[in-house]
Amino acid sequence: MNAPTRYAEALLTGMLGTFGLDVQYVRAERNSLYYLDDTGTEVPVLDLIGGWGSLMLGHNHPEIVAYAKELLDTGWPVHSQHSAHPVADQVGAVLNGILGREFPGAEPYSIGFANSGAEAVEAAVKHCEFDRVLRIQSLVQEIEWHADVALRAVSDGSAALPDDTSLLPGDVPVPTTVEEFAGVLGAMAAHNLSRAGTGPVFFALERAFHGKLMGSTQFTYNPLFRAAFAALGSTVTFVPPNDAAAFDKAVAEHRVTVLDVEVVHGRVTLVERAFPVIAGLIVEPIQGEGGIHELTEEFVARVRRICDEVECPIVVDEIQTGMGRTGRFFASSHIGLLGDYYVLGKSLGGGIAKSSAFLVRQSRYRPEFELVHSSTFAKDGFSTALALRTLDLLEADGGAAYERAAERGERILGMLRELAAEFPDVVADVRGRGLLIGLEFADQSNASSPIIRGKAQAGLLVFQLGSYLQAVHRIRTGPTASVPTMLRIEPSIYISDEEIDRLRTGLTQVCLILRNQDALPLVHPLTGAGGLPPRVESADFRPRRGDSAVQAESDGQATPTEPADRRVALIGYPLTPDLLREADPSLADLDDEHLLGYSRRSELLKDLPAFAPIRFDSPQGTSVDLTVYPLLVSSQQLREYQVSGQTFLIGLDLDRRVRAAKADGCDTVGLGFGLGAVAGHGRALRVPGITVTAGSALAVGSALAAVRHAATERLSGFAGSTVAVVGAGGRIGSALAVLSAREAAVIVLVGSGRSGSADRLRATEQWIYQEAWARIAAGDAATGLAAALSAEPLITGWLAEGRAADEPSGAAIAAHLAEAHAVNPYVVVTDDLLSVRRAQVVFAAHSSPVPVLDGTHLADGAVLGDVSFFGTGAECAATVGRDDLRYVRAGVLSASDGAEVPRALGISPNPGELLAGVAEAVTLALSGDGGPAGDGGRSGAGALTGERVQAMVDLARRHGFETVTP
Repeated sequence: MNAPTRYAEALLTGMLGTFGLDVQYVRAERNSLYYLDDTGTEVPVLDLIGGWGSLMLGHNHPEIVAYAKELLDTGWPVHSQHSAHPVADQVGAVLNGILGREFPGAEPYSIGFANSGAEAVEAAVKHCEFDRVLRIQSLVQEIEWHADVALRAVSDGSAALPDDTSLLPGDVPVPTTVEEFAGVLGAMAAHNLSRAGTGPVFFALERAFHGKLMGSTQFTYNPLFRAAFAALGSTVTFVPPNDAAAFDKAVAEHRVTVLDVEVVHGRVTLVERAFPVIAGLIVEPIQGEGGIHELTEEFVARVRRICDEVECPIVVDEIQTGMGRTGRFFASSHIGLLGDYYVLGKSLGGGIAKSSAFLVRQSRYRPEFELVHSSTFAKDGFSTALALRTLDLLEADGGAAYERAAERGERILGMLRELAAEFPDVVADVRGRGLLIGLEFADQSNASSPIIRGKAQAGLLVFQLGSYLQAVHRIRTGPTASVPTMLRIEPSIYISDEEIDRLRTGLTQVCLILRNQDALPLVHPLTGAGGLPPRVESADFRPRRGDSAVQAESDGQATPTEPADRRVALIGYPLTPDLLREADPSLADLDDEHLLGYSRRSELLKDLPAFAPIRFDSPQGTSVDLTVYPLLVSSQQLREYQVSGQTFLIGLDLDRRVRAAKADGCDTVGLGFGLGAVAGHGRALRVPGITVTAGSALAVGSALAAVRHAATERLSGFAGSTVAVVGAGGRIGSALAVLSAREAAVIVLVGSGRSGSADRLRATEQWIYQEAWARIAAGDAATGLAAALSAEPLITGWLAEGRAADEPSGAAIAAHLAEAHAVNPYVVVTDDLLSVRRAQVVFAAHSSPVPVLDGTHLADGAVLGDVSFFGTGAECAATVGRDDLRYVRAGVLSASDGAEVPRALGISPNPGELLAGVAEAVTLALSGDGGPAGDGGRSGAGALTGERVQAMVDLARRHGFETVTP
């Protein structure tokens, strides 16, 4: 909450921090990155992300670094635009030599430069479209020439008129004169013009990743990256990889023809010509971000034939697969795919320069493109020189670097396959070629560990595993962009046997963690504890056959055979260490401080997986399934959000969870303790078609009933007593104060003293007066503050005047009392907790994350009704050593159907009991009509009048809920 302000990718850095991955590295070499620990000592980390494939030669290769220094020291020109660039030509020459070696007989390729892989993709695609436009122009000119030749031939009698016009749209008659033939040519031109506006069609493969810039993102399959920007770029048709028939069908569906005329055997004939609609197909030989999937030789051979038939150029994206990473310079050479375009990047800059290139087959190259496409920084003297030196290093010793990439990759793949054989329940697949490798884990979205399950369902499991590998084994790994269960491994060619063994050790532990469902090793590094975890060895927490966890789907209750009438959701209760331990037994050895430390570390990722539904049956014959959607956020964090004015962040989380609940079929949603306040008791949520409640009405009604019961036993009720409400500025506290004033003689309103607290207390005070005046005006002023106020001159005057009961009167009464009395005899407004001592009945209705009362605040024989007991601010400790006090857990109801609610959910104090807020949500769902909301599906909105509170209590009773009294 108090972290320094970040200006660069603050959200992403914060999310990385959630997993302990926001490390600042200070040095790099080969396969290692170094950071400084608390003592200033360098700590090496084995880097297997490798700059997302940019470090074929490792970090800071000494020869490249030395050459870069030499270039800068000698003043080598970086920017010399509009001049000769022989080094760029040399880069092109080397790449053409490699192409000729790996694709014997390949024609020369022209080269262009860019700054990043995504820019090179866009340049290649841009050239494809430029070429298409020029082909269209050529076709149009050719058709115009043919039309002119045909018209002259008909006119001079050297050719007969056409005898078939069926290719023309509509009913165009066969021409019988030169003039009519001219009309046919006009119809043909109009038809062609209508086709000329057809936009380009590009093809890409499902699972593809080609960048995230405005143009390149259109070719990236994952909708997460593409959908929001679809309207900004070209239309791309995605086809399944390795399905040539599907590609053939897609091509056929997009083909467009125009009409032309030819003179054949002395007669003019209308013919169809293919119109250049299809602009290109872009493919990765191995789909890296898509999950390390390689295209097959059969697929690319068939695709090559189809593309040749329709003049569709193939752009081969070798940004990640090229530069020798797979054992050959071009990964496409493994499968025999010769492209019309090649795109290179990442390692082209030697791990230092930002450089990329696109190659265009010379027979397709349009020299004019150089006049319409340029970049200030592309082809600069520094980057191209480093690219040339990088190519020299790769090509040295007969391409020994490629052989090493193949050998090192096979060593890693062999190790991973052995791991897969040892853990077939954990490892789903091992894929890769050379040093582009993926380890795919089995789906953990139904894992018994909520920590593991939650991260899997959020698509973040690999981040969690990577966090563990980095923190415990000093190994840095990464995910793939579109396969959340895959760990990507892309080291340099210099990875050693020792480093591979380190990787095996770390991954073996990861597999044990997943097999055993032991979240402790994953969580401990993120608790701030440091050192070794309480348990060094992974323990087995898998459910055993016959365990209640298995029988109850890990959450305490067997799945009913019949579906419920409705579904209701509860959005979280503030996290407590006990809840986390019960939810995930593998965390039992972590103390409160460290579990809350983990919660704080995870505050940007607050969702835990939803618990299994709990069935509630009403005596009225209806049933509902309650699903709890917890948030990984503590009461202390909630309070900090409130104090810092950042409750909107929790609001965003709530909105997302409410929408998820609606998508799951819930039509009623309850907000857990403390969440109502940060969401305006449901008013701030804008999810149509769903009833939202904070449970305040039933909380107030049941709290009053329970405390009144205890007060009747000890004090003969509220009558004539002083009632103090701690937290009287809140929604529940203010209602308790107003309704207690119907019986009590004095009300003490206690606030927090923070900004805005005094105003909220004054509002509660005025509400008390307004409600009292309404009773007085209605002739119902026999008890409580209304009886006492009746003697005030202002009130007697209003009665004489016949003032209406609903006339706004609270502020006027408050002003009168302030003037008429040195000390208000009816309502005390204060932030001094010692004022509570004057009360015989005390309600603790605050939302503080810690208790605020102790024994010194409570009068002898007082009754303490605690509406905060289920949070960490429970006030039960205030009664320790005070046998004269009566402590009441207020706001608890019993359920007549005896539904079993797991304690881990934090919503059931004892078997058969529910917190009032939960019971209200269940009640509203059982009633099916939103209950006494009366405000457009926002049951938590509007004033908590006595009538509304009683209506909710009565409705809950109808459905089997009764207040638990002491």
